[in-house]
Amino acid sequence: MSQDTEQESKTEKASERRISDALEKGNTPFSTEAVTLGSIIAIMFAISLSGSHAGKILAEYLFLNFDHVGDIWLENGNDFASRLQQVFRTTFVSVLPIWVIVAAGGVIGSLGQNVPSTSLERLQPKWERLSPASNFKRIFGREALVNFGKSIFKLTAVGLVIYHSLKANLLGGTFSVAQNANHLPEVILDVAKSILAPLCLLAFAVAVVDIVVTRLKWNNKLMMTRQEVKDEFKQAEGDPLLKERIKTLGRQRARSRMMADLPKATVVIANPTHYSVALRYVPTEGGAPMVIAKGIDHLALKIRYFCEDKNIPVIENRELARGLYGTCDVGTMIPTEFYRAVAEIIHYIEVRKRLASKRPA
Repeated sequence: MSQDTEQESKTEKASERRISDALEKGNTPFSTEAVTLGSIIAIMFAISLSGSHAGKILAEYLFLNFDHVGDIWLENGNDFASRLQQVFRTTFVSVLPIWVIVAAGGVIGSLGQNVPSTSLERLQPKWERLSPASNFKRIFGREALVNFGKSIFKLTAVGLVIYHSLKANLLGGTFSVAQNANHLPEVILDVAKSILAPLCLLAFAVAVVDIVVTRLKWNNKLMMTRQEVKDEFKQAEGDPLLKERIKTLGRQRARSRMMADLPKATVVIANPTHYSVALRYVPTEGGAPMVIAKGIDHLALKIRYFCEDKNIPVIENRELARGLYGTCDVGTMIPTEFYRAVAEIIHYIEVRKRLASKRPA
């Protein structure tokens, strides 16, 4: 009941990070029916490719032994073991290509569903599997009942296919073998093909449905609650409160450095209380005038009062103050469109300084 309630609370789709974490841990959607389909197709291909050759080799070997069964002399257990080993060796060599193809079909059916990956986490023991309660739910739970129903359906369908195939082909094959025993391998292959062809179609339909259902269940299990989405966002982007605190500290440090550089200012362009931009211009340093401090409202007044206290000229120019504040960052030179206006202000300040120096004390 608690699991159902927990699943109902998961209303958000799985994020890319959650999906990638699941894939890295080896949690991938896997359909056993796709493996079965690959094996059946491989059997069909193997029988069509080398079934006749393998059947011919086995038939010739068996007929040769049966025709000369009187010549086989078994004096002790070693003779019997040697003869049995020879039979097994001949059988193994003749059907080895078929086994290889069938194994390859199963591997392709398994690897074709997902990108191959290795995960040591799936090899670690999970002690909750030893719990009787969890094992009871796993064996007698809803998913186990669904799998049991699928098994019953598949066994019934396979039984019906085999019954109708044998009913349609066994009588004619028996008659052909009765006429000539050499036809036995061909009859066996024909009966096998008549069984495997409908089984292949059945396995294909079951595999398609199972793959779709498996992936839907996998996506459903990976769904997230809203709280999980928020927590993941915090982990990915960082705690908003912490980020805001860092930004605040950064602004405070930048403001402290800015205020420390204010004594180097040449002039302050103000508007008259809302904007303040402090500029530094020393011809020997080269380059255009540089913005060493700027601020609005409270900080603008602080810059202005500080510079007035240090006898740094404060010039009121509304448009120029707004323009410099909006286009210039602290530590950068002013753009070319402000050269003329700033040059006139600096020239005015220099003229005023020279006149002040010529006045008698």
